Amino acid sequence: MEFKRLVLGPLRTNGYVLTADGEAAVVDPGDGAPSIAEAWRGQRLRYILLTHGHFDHADGAEVIHLHTGAPILYHPDEKTTFWTMGRQPPPLGRPLADGDRLPLGNDELLVWHLPGHSPGSVAFLWEKGRVAVVGDVLFARSVGRSDLPGGSWDVLNRSLARLLTLDDTWRILPGHGPATEIGRERQANPYLRGVGDART
Repeated sequence: MEFKRLVLGPLRTNGYVLTADGEAAVVDPGDGAPSIAEAWRGQRLRYILLTHGHFDHADGAEVIHLHTGAPILYHPDEKTTFWTMGRQPPPLGRPLADGDRLPLGNDELLVWHLPGHSPGSVAFLWEKGRVAVVGDVLFARSVGRSDLPGGSWDVLNRSLARLLTLDDTWRILPGHGPATEIGRERQANPYLRGVGDART
């Protein structure tokens, strides 16, 4: 599976286009920039995946859906996030749940429900390649905010502890900023001190 990062919108959100065996998925299209469609040109767009419903991650989803017919998938708890932010939830092609497996070409993505930044935040894990697209749950040397509507620091800590059960070699593709690895964050991220396997 290949991962292409696109930096989108005024908040410089990371959107990702995943491709495998002629199929593609777009994750967190914060806007409908033409560069997104270029990233999967010649391949069938199978999914539009949202890690969560904040505008900078989701505003391009419906435009892409209207142009391609690809379904929009997100956790149903994110409907409250859209409403709280004054937005109509986009059409939910399929609700995501923890443990779901999404085929893409001859590969698949595993869904983890990781609330705390928002109620329905999820991550998409490619187990074979040890890559996780985590939205705004974890960043290089930082973590997601928990003070927005629907957020909770205690719940976010539990989600971070779950991420820390991954092997140090797992690559983390966050919603903002550079990619990182679990091992690097376990050692250097000050927000992970006392969380899960980062406890010293």
